[in-house]
Amino acid sequence: MIELQLDDVLYNSGILGLCRVFDSVKLPYKKNGQTITFAKSNLSNFEEHYFASLVDLYGSETSYYKMVNTNSKQFVKKCIEGITEEKELERFNTLIDNMKRWLTSNSYKNVYPFLTEIPYDFEASAKAFKKVNKKKKETVADVQLQVTEMARELLECLSFLEHKQAKRYIVPRILSYQVIQGFWSNVSLLNRDASKKDLYVEYENHFIQAAENYLETKKDEKKYAKNKLSCACCDNKMKSTTKKKSATEAFDLTWVQKVGVDAARKSSHYWDHQRDIFICPICNIVYSCIPLGFTLVRGAGLFINNNRSVDDLISINSISLKAGKVDLSRDDLESMAYYQLLDLMGQQAENQKLLEIDNIQIVKFDRNSESRPYTFNMLSREKAQQMYDSRKDFQFLVGKFAKENDEYLSLYQEVLQRFYNGQGFADLLYRLMRLVIDDDFKGMASIYKILNISNNRFKGRAHFMTQEELRKIRISGYYLKQAYRGQEAKLNAISYRLLNALKVKNPNKFMDTIFQAYSYKKNEKLAIPTFFIQALNDIEKFQTIGYAFLIGLNGYEKSEDEKEDTTNE
Repeated sequence: MIELQLDDVLYNSGILGLCRVFDSVKLPYKKNGQTITFAKSNLSNFEEHYFASLVDLYGSETSYYKMVNTNSKQFVKKCIEGITEEKELERFNTLIDNMKRWLTSNSYKNVYPFLTEIPYDFEASAKAFKKVNKKKKETVADVQLQVTEMARELLECLSFLEHKQAKRYIVPRILSYQVIQGFWSNVSLLNRDASKKDLYVEYENHFIQAAENYLETKKDEKKYAKNKLSCACCDNKMKSTTKKKSATEAFDLTWVQKVGVDAARKSSHYWDHQRDIFICPICNIVYSCIPLGFTLVRGAGLFINNNRSVDDLISINSISLKAGKVDLSRDDLESMAYYQLLDLMGQQAENQKLLEIDNIQIVKFDRNSESRPYTFNMLSREKAQQMYDSRKDFQFLVGKFAKENDEYLSLYQEVLQRFYNGQGFADLLYRLMRLVIDDDFKGMASIYKILNISNNRFKGRAHFMTQEELRKIRISGYYLKQAYRGQEAKLNAISYRLLNALKVKNPNKFMDTIFQAYSYKKNEKLAIPTFFIQALNDIEKFQTIGYAFLIGLNGYEKSEDEKEDTTNE
């Protein structure tokens, strides 16, 4: 039996990926706390299971599925029957362009030699695809014959693309560049000279065969006991390596992107210039499963390192990309991950159990960041509780944007970044309120949600204010706005002065403006609210009261449960 134990964050994501492969084909394995145990037989045909899992998770994002999906095929069939609008002709020509480009790209051409069961020349056919051009005086009906002929050629191509052998080779090869290469490269199927080789054979030779050979040598207990190297991730021992070439039992981690040291060029990183950190062939397989441990959307991914147990690791990362929204955004992905965590907290609370949530890492992956693809955030028990208390506010901000200096700000990401880094929200509230006063942003409800999140950080402390207190402050601001109805220029001037006082954290300047604003409208029988007294000696509470009042002063008087929001997109 093979036994593996949770370790560092990337190793844990590899174990999660390994479990996902086993689960996808119902291979048995045991979970016991932080350990998984499985039979050597689970490695049989593992390369097939590995790529099948990859295709199942991310195949729908590939150009292959954009061609063979039901909508594309139905559209091509409609083109054969007849089209009537120019938009349909434009869509048809776009499809031709895309299929021609995709089918003649290296990712496709390199696997055509392995499609031995398909009597069709994809590359030659794709090169012959031609768009249907309509002259100025011609109608769509005038070129229908050309459309029909080309559509039949496309449909024939699509029918061969649907062959199981085409899917078996084309999709994994695309995903090897689109997904796997972001996590590891330069070995096996991603070796420089392996682009035209069978990726299943390459993976099996480099990862699986090495592991099976190693497990055979372990059976000789006397020889195994003489091994001098220890795996950096597990208890396995390996044969010593020579200076010229490593033994096949010991692997380094230079092939994992942005991890480890290239000893060929940086041997000075090691004592006496000799490498002493290696992993065994079993752990080598684990690291190859890292892409399957992350949850990815268009090059962005997340992994929650809840290492209390393997069960918790699997549960907290069980985010389905096939449920709910068809087109997930990065914000959607991240919010779904946090909802998993918050749901777990809720379940624990209902069962009257305390969740030991300390040291859970939220790992973000960005394929497009060459210098820093991984970013790590620690979710302490305190932060997790704050997020749980503000869960509805966080959910509201998903997909909300503000335009500032011709750039779109994701409010969700802006808030998360400050939340994780332990920063205040005053700068963000100031920027958004400035946009509101300048009439460049309408998302007042979003600003109020951000204020709620900011305030919830102080729960249990003197700075905290209840929802009822915030509501009364906001309503007071709204009543003052009503008193200045028809005097928008003067109201804007008051808002600017209040906002500037908040920016420089000057409660005296803020109160001077408040006194002047209320005194000017003394005939309206509006009394200066007593809650402002609280703002004089507590800067944090001053910021909360000030922004709550400004939000009401600029027109926001909706109830807490109001779901609508207008964003500047």
